[in-house]
Formats: sequence, structure tokens, C-alpha cells
Amino acid sequence: MKLDQIFREFIHVVQENPDYVIGLLNEKGKIVFCSFEEKIGDQVAINETNPSIRIYEILVSNKKYGYLWINGPEQAINVVGNILFDSLKTRIQYELNQQSAKESLSVDDQLIKEFLREERTNYRYTEDLMKKIKFDSTLPRIPICIINEEGFDNEEITGLKYKINDRSTIYSLLNTRYLLIFKSIPKKIAERKVLDYVETFINELIEWGLSDCYYAVGSIQSDTDLYNFSYNNCLWLKENVSMEKDQPIYFEDNLFSYFASKSSRRITSNVFDYYKRKADQIDVDEFIQVIEQLHLNDFSVKKTAEKLFLHKNTLLYKIKRYEEIFHLDIRGSFQGKLLVYFLADFFKNDKSRKQVGEK
Repeated sequence: MKLDQIFREFIHVVQENPDYVIGLLNEKGKIVFCSFEEKIGDQVAINETNPSIRIYEILVSNKKYGYLWINGPEQAINVVGNILFDSLKTRIQYELNQQSAKESLSVDDQLIKEFLREERTNYRYTEDLMKKIKFDSTLPRIPICIINEEGFDNEEITGLKYKINDRSTIYSLLNTRYLLIFKSIPKKIAERKVLDYVETFINELIEWGLSDCYYAVGSIQSDTDLYNFSYNNCLWLKENVSMEKDQPIYFEDNLFSYFASKSSRRITSNVFDYYKRKADQIDVDEFIQVIEQLHLNDFSVKKTAEKLFLHKNTLLYKIKRYEEIFHLDIRGSFQGKLLVYFLADFFKNDKSRKQVGEK
């Protein structure tokens, strides 16, 4: 931190009022900076008793930065002196915080870079980085990839360290548009409440200023060796799921699509060939829409009917027909739900491939 630069900027606070002169004294009482330049170099008694002069020891975060010397009308010297002294301490503390954030963020950057390596070979280096910031590797963490198409402001990202205020949460600006946060999950948070906890955190980020961004949330991990995998979950969401600004998308909500996308086309086609032959009995586009909405609404007929603007009985009729045609138990069997979702995803991808082929 450059104290001289801070004080030169601070001098402007009183230069508009010629009744007051402020100076920065070193340990020996010498004026090293002053709003009245002619006084620079003068010697001042630290225990000065002049009623028009006040001297304050500048002690911030247990470190001494010399003395603030103020000379002005004695009727208001106490009030003005205290205000100026508090302002200077606040300014120095702010600079110390910024410096600390940048140093800590630098370690975060290095640590995340190590976590994202395809093959991590220097574990000792990673351990040293974790020790520097007292990183608790036993805590589970979830990656949040925030994408700003216009680019992030570096100062805003540095200040984010104090907004998060959690030593166990680390983040790095991967490039001008991608900000990656590994959010720690307290052990006291119940597993079923994790996504609620993460969504609250994201809403706080949006309210703080990280709005008009896309949010992709990967898989929660307890093993740092899997952080790279969980970050790639975020990238998969970005490439494969429709996203809206400031509406987080969760990997956990898209597991069916993820596993389907990892299956080879030939195997998928062979598995669903029987069902594909029956597709001429249904409106495939409507089938895809219905099944996708059922999945999004946890297979609740009531909620899905509302989303599709259908009467509940109309939706039930369609589901029963799908069950009869494909011989699946969509409402009562987990296997049926899983299979019908994969089937809808297969029909959707098959349709996309045909459209690309026609072009």
C-alpha cells in the first residue's frame, strides 16, 4: 500500500478550506506530506499542547502509519479533527482490504487453475496454496459458472471477496466473460436443502450487482480431484440447455439429458428402435413437449396441465395413450419415467439431425 499516494488524495479533502492545514508526520515528528507544501520538512513535537493543533496516532489493523497533524481554528478543531482522522483511517483500511483481496484472489486464481487441470501432478503445490488461504478441503463445494457476455469489471470482481465473506468459497475470473465460483456448502445444510442454499447465494450475487448474467451450476463434489469434472458440468449446461439471464440452471435438474447425451447414437437408436416404430401413432412434437413438462414439474399432472394450459383430464388421457402405445408405466414407475424421458430426448435429437440433413 502506498501511504503517500493515499495522503496526497486525502489532502484534497481540506484544501478547499484554507482555515485547516493537515500533515502526515513520521515517527520522529517530521512533516513528510502536507496540504500546505511550505511546511513539508518542518519538525513537530508529538506531544504538542497548542489549542489550535491536534495530533492523532494512525493505527490501523494493529499497524502504525505515523501521525495525522491538524492545524486550524480551535473552536472547531476537535470536531473537524475527529472527522478527518476517522476518514483517513477508513481510507487506509479500505486500501488494506483491497490489497488483501487481490493477494487472496491471486491464490484463488492459482488454486482453481490447479483444480481445473486435466491431470494434476504437483499435489504438494496445491496443498501449499490451500494452506495459504486456510482452505478446508473436507467441505463439499458446488461450481457456479457466471457468464457475462459484455465482460466483467475487474474492480467489481475484486470487491466480490468481501461480499462473499467466506474463506472456504473461492473464485476466479477465468477470462473477461467467465467467472467461476466454487461455493462451499456448510456441513449443517441438509442434502435436500443444498440447492435452496445455492439459489439464495446466487440471488444475493444478483442483488449485489452480478445481474444480466447466465448462471450454470454444476455437480456438488467433496473430492477436489472431481472439481474439473463438476466445472465441465457447467460447460455442458451452457452448450446443451436453454438458458435465461439471472435464472440459474442446475446440472442436477438435467441428469437425464446429460446421460442421454453421453450414450452413443447407435446404441441409443438400437435401444429405442421398437418405440421409434410406434411413433407414427402419436404427434411426436406434442409428445416431446408433454414429457419435457412432466419432467420439469416432477411428473405432477396438475402442475404440468397448468403449464401446458390443458385440462387435467385431457393431459391424463394423453399420458394413458402414451402408456398404452409404448407399454410404459409413466405415472407409477421410476423406470417408466426414466425411459419415457430418454425416449422424448431421443425423438428430439433424431428430429434435429433430420432437419440438419435436409439443409
